[in-house]
Amino acid sequence: MLILGLRVFRPTTRIYKLFSFASRSTHTRTMATPWTPNQYPQARRSDHVDIYKSEKQGEVRVSDPYQWLEQQSQETDQWTTAQDQFTRSHLDKNPARTKLEQEIRANTDYAKFSAPSLKYDGRWYWYYNSGLQPQSVICRSKDANLPDGSGEKGPGGEVYFDPNLLSTDGTAALSVTAFSRCGEYFAYGISLSGSDFYTVYVRRTSEPFTAIVGQPNDHHAKRLAEEIRFVKFSSITWTHDSKGFFYQDKAGTETTDDKDAMLYYHRIGTPQSQDILVIKDAEHPEWMWGASVSEVDGRYLFLDIVQDTGKKNMLWVADLQENEIGQNMKWDKIVNEFESEYTVIANDGTKLYLRTNENAPQCQVITIDLADPSRQHKVLIPEVKDAYLDDITAVGGDKLAVVYKRNVIDELYLYSMEGKQLTRLAPGIRWCYRSQWPPSTVALFVFLTGFTNPGIVARYDFDEPGEDKRWSIYRSTIMERLVPDEFSAEQVWYESKDGTKVPMFIVKHKSTKSDGTAPAIQYGYGGFSISLSPSFSPTILTFIKAYGAVYALPNIRGGGEFGEEWHLAGTKERKINVFNDFIAATEYLVKNKIAAPGKVAINGGSNGGLLVAACVNIAPEGTFGAGVAEVGVLDLLKFDVDLMFWSIGKAWTSDYGNPHDPHDFDFIYPISPLHNVPTDKSLPPLLLMTADHDDRVVPLHSFKHAATLQHTLAHNPHPLLIRIDKKAGHGAGKATEKRIQDAADKWGFVAQSLGLEWQD
Repeated sequence: MLILGLRVFRPTTRIYKLFSFASRSTHTRTMATPWTPNQYPQARRSDHVDIYKSEKQGEVRVSDPYQWLEQQSQETDQWTTAQDQFTRSHLDKNPARTKLEQEIRANTDYAKFSAPSLKYDGRWYWYYNSGLQPQSVICRSKDANLPDGSGEKGPGGEVYFDPNLLSTDGTAALSVTAFSRCGEYFAYGISLSGSDFYTVYVRRTSEPFTAIVGQPNDHHAKRLAEEIRFVKFSSITWTHDSKGFFYQDKAGTETTDDKDAMLYYHRIGTPQSQDILVIKDAEHPEWMWGASVSEVDGRYLFLDIVQDTGKKNMLWVADLQENEIGQNMKWDKIVNEFESEYTVIANDGTKLYLRTNENAPQCQVITIDLADPSRQHKVLIPEVKDAYLDDITAVGGDKLAVVYKRNVIDELYLYSMEGKQLTRLAPGIRWCYRSQWPPSTVALFVFLTGFTNPGIVARYDFDEPGEDKRWSIYRSTIMERLVPDEFSAEQVWYESKDGTKVPMFIVKHKSTKSDGTAPAIQYGYGGFSISLSPSFSPTILTFIKAYGAVYALPNIRGGGEFGEEWHLAGTKERKINVFNDFIAATEYLVKNKIAAPGKVAINGGSNGGLLVAACVNIAPEGTFGAGVAEVGVLDLLKFDVDLMFWSIGKAWTSDYGNPHDPHDFDFIYPISPLHNVPTDKSLPPLLLMTADHDDRVVPLHSFKHAATLQHTLAHNPHPLLIRIDKKAGHGAGKATEKRIQDAADKWGFVAQSLGLEWQD
């Protein structure tokens, strides 16, 4: 799971056998790959020094000898090329690397789909991937009738938009989509090579983009003239008259930082240069704007204003019936301070329904009446102290679908618009609910998934007279090779360093031993209120079956599993709690003979990459068997500086603190992985993974950390490597084949580092 950014407005078969007997299982022995220290590609060290202010120490001079790696240059390119070749030579020494890749690919090759959604052209739309397609395609029904999903193995309808035709290598992806209210238009953003930037185009729903025999795959042939460039961290929000849509960008330019965002309105049929500026604020260059329009009546424009990734926003409202779209719109600033989080769910005339953490860290639902001058916040659905209100959506015309996360397990309920709980759906199911329900009044569709469930689309029919007949299974995932029932998942609780109880999921194959000899993969994130929920991964299941391993997922502090207090307990000066929770998880696995000592490999991406690098630095020698840190934030003194690309790093101060604030510097500097590489112990095998087009967590973090590790610990008895992906970004939009290759490299690295045996 690779997440760091703003809420989206808001992831050769060489078998060596000495003997083979029919009565015995065979193994591919992957002995720990031999390693010779002091052989890394050299990196020039400069005398560059940065000066910071400390509340305790005054002026602090911090050496940054690899500051030159922050810049795109010939020297940087030569270093990265040498590093990638060096790492590849090590990874290729794994005799089971190709076999692992083949198994992952074969087990990934099954049909995947989303829940269907009814659009305003009267057709049903859904995402579909036949198995190994680089990107999922958008399919739709041929008419207003939803195809029967039972037993369906194919797409189930016709292809409407195939992003795989946009590039030959799968590096072009859909970033955002939106259908107009009239049903005539489809707006969509296309990003290249994993960038957070994308270009918005528009085409008619009557003009599919699909492969036609004998014709070139020209995406531009039948689309409209619209081409809106340099959009980033934005939704596409149509007005109900379907004349245009709102979006956020940088005034049509690719700027050197993520400041001075502006909200625009684009009218269909006009060039981007004529787009109408709605709002900007030169006095608050870090503010970002998210626009939405009231779903039923289209009357109100809601403006969600954020200044960072914290769970706080301002909320302004404009009446589109009384205002001409533009800078002179009159805003009703119903929430004008960054004190809590407010998300509009729906409206009934002037009455707004909102989800908020105002006086409720587990979140509650309130109403605000725009016709009431007092703007009183009335509680509709009170906070539930032992469950986090994770998601809520208006459905069925007069109901609310509410997802509570209780001990990290999702529960789905229906409420009336008066706040009365009507029923709980599928109470016996302990899976993760993904909110893919459409704004249809016909039925509620829910995607169910879990560690051992590859995906089920369930349906709840509002028109069925009997409650017992309303819930049904619409479509189930069919696996050809992996057998989900061979795996089991359980939740345990363990104690962290300060006594805090932390939950952890443990997934095993039926052949996994429980005698303290099993290897393990432990994954974590721990930040930005991101919850790690049960999810299906054919890659992970392939590995734990092949190597008799365990997969552990601790829900450490910093995440959102238990509301805002759990999140805040892992931020700023409390960030050390996150690392302690993760280290304690490993200790629990070993103490309880779930995993073998020195055989736990830790993994995380983005903020989770920081987690891995920090824990490797902090934990006692021998705690971990290996580490894989993907696209990590590793220089905590420069995450907020816009270098190399156009990073959103400034927004992360809500979690990390501000390194340029003397008070914050004193708790940031001691935990920054780059600045705290230990010299009094050996580190386990460590693989840093980054991408050359990552414009969220820019690759300088991994570049500088790899150079520092290799210089400081050149004598380390285990490899300290960096893998640099080409034509890829932070993770979103990555093609299926590239994901498979990434997985084979990182889990192959774990296998060869731990000396694991392949169990046939």
